Formats: sequence, C-alpha cells, structure tokens
Amino acid sequence: MAKAKLEAAGIPVEVTSAGTLYINGQPAAPNAVFAGELIGIDITSHISQGISMQMALAADHLVAMAPHHVNELAGLDPSLEDKIVRLWTYGEHVDPLVEIVDPVGQELDAFVECGERLDICLDSWIAQF
Repeated sequence: MAKAKLEAAGIPVEVTSAGTLYINGQPAAPNAVFAGELIGIDITSHISQGISMQMALAADHLVAMAPHHVNELAGLDPSLEDKIVRLWTYGEHVDPLVEIVDPVGQELDAFVECGERLDICLDSWIAQF
C-alpha cells in the first residue's frame, strides 16, 4: 500500500517490508491477501522477513505501526530514532490512535480495519513530502 501511494504521488521509492517479530520466509496470511485484493493490492508473492541492522541503516524512513515497533527499532541502534515514522500519529485528525493494531491471526474484518487505518495514515504522512 505504501509503495502504491508513494508512486502515485510521484515519489520515486523502493519499499521493503520487514517486521520486528523476525518471522522469516512466511507468506502473507490469507486474510491479508484477501483484504489487499479488496483494495486492488496483490500481496500473494509477499514473503516475511525480520528487520536487520543493514536494512535499517540503509533506509531513509522506518515506518512503524506501534510504539513497540519503535522500541524494537531504537533498540537496534539509538541513531535510528531520527528515521522512525510513527505512522499511527498521522491518523489523529480522524481517529486518535495509540497504534495501528497488527491483525495477525484475526478475522478478515480486522485486516480490513487495519487497511483502512493504514490508508488514512499513509495519505497524511505522504502529504508532507
């Protein structure tokens, strides 16, 4: 979703997905795939990977969905703090959030809700560029 939105805004970008649970080699959850299809995004080829120090250092932005992600990223190296985007804070004008809840293991409606929140927050964040 971030890649599609950034490209649509004319911002050349390379987007890499990596998590702080360090789950490697797993496909996207079926409900995530279906929720993506509902908004025209194909993630059937997605394979999970954990964030590495090399990836974090190479990134211009580290987009986090929740405070515990921020803590994990800052724990890798405190110098990463300036790169961390607290994405949930970009939705406060619509729906004050304390995080964008990861719907892993939940029903489809949780994935759809997560996608809706990501949509709002990404639009607000991208508008600053």
